[in-house]
Amino acid sequence: MMKSHPTLPTASCPPPPALTVILFDIDGTLLDLRGVGVKSFIRALKTTFAIEDDLAGISFAGSTDLDILRQVMERHQRTMTANDCDRFHAQLPIELESAVHHAEFTLFPGVRPLLEKLSATPDVILGLVTGNVEACAWIKLRQFNLHNHFVLGAFGNEHADRNDIARLALKRVEARLKPGQTIKARFLIGDTPNDIAAAHAIDAVSIAVATGHFTVDNLKKAGAMMVLRDLANTECIMEIVQNPKLKVQSHLD
Repeated sequence: MMKSHPTLPTASCPPPPALTVILFDIDGTLLDLRGVGVKSFIRALKTTFAIEDDLAGISFAGSTDLDILRQVMERHQRTMTANDCDRFHAQLPIELESAVHHAEFTLFPGVRPLLEKLSATPDVILGLVTGNVEACAWIKLRQFNLHNHFVLGAFGNEHADRNDIARLALKRVEARLKPGQTIKARFLIGDTPNDIAAAHAIDAVSIAVATGHFTVDNLKKAGAMMVLRDLANTECIMEIVQNPKLKVQSHLD
């Protein structure tokens, strides 16, 4: 007669810790290229399409490279094809790479220590939501050696609408989740009303910084959940990130 053995409890592994996702815009939020991006865009238009345009009347703040290209082609009564987009998006980083060697840029206050602190924080993932063509985004970040802080992103050559760029970035975050892992909080940090709208599109906490072309009041009226003059107060931002339900619309001291 066979002896029965007691059933041993099955060991279960706890799920991986939930992630905090922080997505950043680049221009006007982290750094300022002082017009080099616009000049590169103008040169790329001339090289790719023989179009002479000073881009007067076209705003780059909060826009995407794909949307700006569409605006230029429309006012020159040119039909834009997928091949046109590919050619332009290949030429633009060539022009930018050439221009950055002869220019001075601005890194906004607090950006480096903040990114270093966030990168060192367990279970925080940093990404990009930017209107830049992908190659241009990395060129800009490399000027200040910031590129290694970001593990993913979505870019202005992938969608013309910044809301769609934010949705794509979130999908890429979700694709990196381990089985059973969840997102406990999500933030989008930017300097324009379009960044705020993109945050709302993915149900993220919108943190706006007044380092670009928009004032604190502009950003409040656009619906930012939190407004900062800049990113200099690392401890304040870390507190916000660690307490996503904090009911504060502005911290300006």
